[in-house]
This record gives sequence, structure tokens and C-alpha cells, in this order.
Amino acid sequence: MQLGRRGYSFRDAPSIRGKVYVNHFGELIIGKRFSMVGRPWHSQLTVDKGAKLEFGSNVFINAGCGIAATKSIRIGNDVRIGPRTSIMDSDYHRLDADTNYSDLSKPVTIGNNVWIGTRCTILAGVTIGDGAVIAAGSTVIRDIPANTVAGGTPAKVIRQLNIPEGWVRG
Repeated sequence: MQLGRRGYSFRDAPSIRGKVYVNHFGELIIGKRFSMVGRPWHSQLTVDKGAKLEFGSNVFINAGCGIAATKSIRIGNDVRIGPRTSIMDSDYHRLDADTNYSDLSKPVTIGNNVWIGTRCTILAGVTIGDGAVIAAGSTVIRDIPANTVAGGTPAKVIRQLNIPEGWVRG
């Protein structure tokens, strides 16, 4: 991983395997025990000017993932993200003349102890609560409550989880 600009901080050295591209013009914060895989498919982090991308501690991002912040993305502690998942906080383009460019970006928040399956898409303005599980192949377009399993396109709650206080998904 190469970082040629200011505006980033690591709480300790991240574990990077394979090709991971980092394009940051905003603020990038990476917590302790951060791990990202870039093989067999490269992974990418993009932080636009004025944006913030923040990772908590003990975060694992599998191969082929793309995370793009134009405003704000916050990923909590103890989060696992499956291969080929995309997370973005912007729609990037207007669909009609009535949409303002300022309305295209909305913050994304992913809570603590969240597991996101393979080939998921997390879109602008979404909050995923602590302890949630997102099933493989899901498209998340609205908030997902804490301690639930959600899946589908669009993702909807499938069941409630009983997660004891302090339990961390391994």
C-alpha cells in the first residue's frame, strides 16, 4: 500500500496482502489490527477531497472490495467484509434535473461487530447497527437494525439475533 499524501493516520501498521490501491485526498483513519486483502482481485479505498473514511480496530476486508467516500464512511470495530463488496456514500450522478448535486452524498455508518457477506453493495445514507449480519449478495439501501440478519435486494430483516453483551464475532 502506498500513501503519498497527508491526511491519514494508522493506530498501528496495517496488514496488507496483494494489490490494494489507496486514493486519498481527504482524511483516512485506520484503527489497530486492520487487515485488507488484494488478491486474487485487487481492492481499493478512495477518499475524495473533504471526505472522511474511518475504520475502527480489528477490521478485515477481503479481496475485490471497493470503498469510496465522497462525504463520510465510518466502519466500526470488529467488522468483517466479504469478497467483492462495494460500499459508497454517493449516488455519483443525478437521475433528473430536480436533484441537487449536494443531495447525492449521504454518510454511511457500519456499527461494531458487523459481518458483511460476499458480493454485497452498501449504498449512500445507510446505517448498519451493531452486531448485524448482511447476507451474501445483498443490496443495502436503507438502515438495518442492530443484532439482525438482513438479506436480499433490497435487503430486509430476516431474523433477530440474540447476541450477549461483549460477545465479538470471530
